[in-house]
Amino acid sequence: MPAIYGILVATNFIACVGLWYFKQWGVQLYIVSVFAKTLFYILADQLGFGFYFNCSVSFIFIIIMLRFYPKMNPNL
Repeated sequence: MPAIYGILVATNFIACVGLWYFKQWGVQLYIVSVFAKTLFYILADQLGFGFYFNCSVSFIFIIIMLRFYPKMNPNL
């Protein structure tokens, strides 16, 4: 379990680096990371207030990022 969680944290960090440089792959990796982390928490039965709060904040950020997605650089 700790190794899987470590991979999820690493992908979230890499996605933030891509967002910092305004790259489209950053948004795509962030979306995959959010869904993977949500699935991980559901399978680990870690459902509480923090889970629902983090999911709602993440989905709000996804909506904002998708608004600026066409303006982002598609190149690596």
